[in-house]
Amino acid sequence: MNVEQAKRILGISEHDDQAEVKRKYRRMIGTCHPDAAGSDSPEYVRRTQEINEAYQLLKKSDRIASCRKEDLIWHSEVSEKAFCDRNIYLFYSMDVSKDRLFYRAARGKYMWDPDEEEFELFLTSIRHASKELLEMAEKSRNDPGHSYSQEVFFRFQARLFQSLALQYIHPVNTLRKIAKPQMTDTKGREIYHLKAFLGTKGNSRMYQAMTQLKKGGTVYPHSFEENKILTVNGQGEPLGHLSLEDDRLYFCVIPLLKKQLAKVKMTVKNIKTSMKSLYTVKVTVSFYFRLEQGADTFTDDGQSLRIAALLKEYKETVL
Repeated sequence: MNVEQAKRILGISEHDDQAEVKRKYRRMIGTCHPDAAGSDSPEYVRRTQEINEAYQLLKKSDRIASCRKEDLIWHSEVSEKAFCDRNIYLFYSMDVSKDRLFYRAARGKYMWDPDEEEFELFLTSIRHASKELLEMAEKSRNDPGHSYSQEVFFRFQARLFQSLALQYIHPVNTLRKIAKPQMTDTKGREIYHLKAFLGTKGNSRMYQAMTQLKKGGTVYPHSFEENKILTVNGQGEPLGHLSLEDDRLYFCVIPLLKKQLAKVKMTVKNIKTSMKSLYTVKVTVSFYFRLEQGADTFTDDGQSLRIAALLKEYKETVL
């Protein structure tokens, strides 16, 4: 297979950039789901291999030039209530490497679309937006000659980051793009089965509580700590915060739970302990997440007020 054949297989035109190549590949390979009818036929297997081979070849090819940013029109939904514009970044190359270069493709109040924008570049965009806002707040001070603490700056940037990120993510729409519901109940509510973990090191009370969990037993949500779910066992003993296997899911799961637009059930799938050099335990958790009625209408109009309050607090802190 050569590059031109690969382009024909994926339907790539000379005007397509790397993002469009990836979209067309995902769309095409999505028709080859393992559960599809006829998926075990030789023709089906051959077609799947052909699509993957074409995509891998184009990833390695230097014949797909990067699209110039002035040529790109960004099509994602606009978040009218967002506090500020943000940059949209794309990688110059589709090759996976440690130091991947990226460029600014667009700027605006665009919602994050997992099919259009890499998650790591979305996070970079939000970090840059939070930095811009804090620097603007500094310039508006009455005492511009006053030096500020980097420690204070980074502490406020971390707090600002969360509120900004949530303005550009619709939890339900994003969840449906990065995960598929395991089932729908009799009331039409979608139920997702997600992978999650608990773990700790050291022979602590938390370690003891985790090792006493039983396979098939229940873990209970207790409270929220920023973007984490704190958990307990049936006796109310703390088990620490739950780690989701896919980091993108935090921006879907937590906001919906806080708004009581979702319910969870957590059961122990497996427990692995080690006492070689340091007591460690890892608990694999089956995390069942059910969207409640009304979840599609999720809104969080208070984020802009929180951002404004944080910027005001920052200005007063650094003076």
